[in-house]
Amino acid sequence: MSDFLEQISSQEYHESVFDALREQDGQIYDLIIREYERLQNTLQLIAAENQCSRAVLAALGSIVQNKTTEGFPGARYHGGCEFVDDIEILAAARAKETFGAQYANVQPHSGTAANQIVLTALLEAGDKILSLGLDQGGHVSHGDRVSFGGKFFEVQNYYVNRDTFVLDYNAIRDQAIEFKPKLIICGASAYSRVIDFKEFRRIANQVGAYLLADISHIAGLVIAGAHPSSIDEAHFTTTSTYKPGGPRGGLILMGRDYDSTISVSGKQIPLWKHIQRTTFPGVQGTPYLNNVAAKAVFFKETLSEEYRARQFKIVENAQSLSDCLVKLGYDVLTSGTDNHMMLVNVANFREGLTGVIAQKCLEDCGIVVNMNRLPYDTKSMAVASGLRLGTPIVTKNGMGAEQMQTISELIDEALNGVKIETNSQYSIDESLRSEIRNRVKQLCGRFPMR
Repeated sequence: MSDFLEQISSQEYHESVFDALREQDGQIYDLIIREYERLQNTLQLIAAENQCSRAVLAALGSIVQNKTTEGFPGARYHGGCEFVDDIEILAAARAKETFGAQYANVQPHSGTAANQIVLTALLEAGDKILSLGLDQGGHVSHGDRVSFGGKFFEVQNYYVNRDTFVLDYNAIRDQAIEFKPKLIICGASAYSRVIDFKEFRRIANQVGAYLLADISHIAGLVIAGAHPSSIDEAHFTTTSTYKPGGPRGGLILMGRDYDSTISVSGKQIPLWKHIQRTTFPGVQGTPYLNNVAAKAVFFKETLSEEYRARQFKIVENAQSLSDCLVKLGYDVLTSGTDNHMMLVNVANFREGLTGVIAQKCLEDCGIVVNMNRLPYDTKSMAVASGLRLGTPIVTKNGMGAEQMQTISELIDEALNGVKIETNSQYSIDESLRSEIRNRVKQLCGRFPMR
């Protein structure tokens, strides 16, 4: 009976959390409600975003948040870790199962933190990194000059082909042979075609480099088999956990190379153990254990047939939306997509149209996207020539090909109707804006958040 009462007490404690927020801080409570309404009544097409389940949200808002500890299960620096140890062990086991990995580190606070841990573990100041440039579709944490990696290492970028906008592996190989990097980073934040991890590993082996694959954007597709996996090709695979539909956080995975050795202070130790030591105390302190619990919940979700089938539907929807935009006269880079995103050169659609105008105009109409600088873009990052669109959220909410057609038409009406004043200033007729926004709201009402 006492165990039952304790269980009810815990349930009541957690169920009352949102009520406590409303009573204690009405301003934040109201802003959260407004954010919910924004998400419910507008189309979410930002490729870097996804939507986690209510079960994941429950873990994030649980009392596990209160636990402070440092280190890894079985070797903590604080007492009282018996249950959070089990949570982290379970999260890592589920991550290994869903990705087919030999090692999983669930502690990184973000995808960027995961990358920083790997860089810190492998490199000394001044060592060489070869990575896709930020302006070519790479990520700032891959060694952009404003980032941690760019400040401490010698970074050279490879590029997509100027004509096709796809990766040229022969050119990358030639560049790697000449540059002789210690680390090659593959993966992208704005690239719509399949990444050949096998070919990247061949290049890395040829020049004696480690290979890091950052699959943050395509992690869900990799889990489902909708994109080839990097796990046994790269020495290290990193990802954020929110882009594939989980909580905020990062993850480091290793496949067949997990127990290869590295020389550290004259001693040979396994790569996985060196990653652990670099995580703590090298880069991070206590992990966010509520996020670790939420990651465990999410990784269990990814093992389901529903999750895996949805990843293929995400790709189908992206291809459908891309095809619709091409038919309407839009310049979609590479003429399509193999994954969840597409890049659209709006500067080629209308004279004077820029990415920033397109983003803001569409948001006025209830369609949320992000501007994106394109490879070889002549416009600054502040205005850009392109948009990046993605289909994970609309797919999760149940939309399909018919809705992608509707979305493309709504985008087209807004971008045809906007009045361009400068490269960042515009106006739009209020009646047109209101009409599109109402149609967006009606569409979203048929496919509420799940």
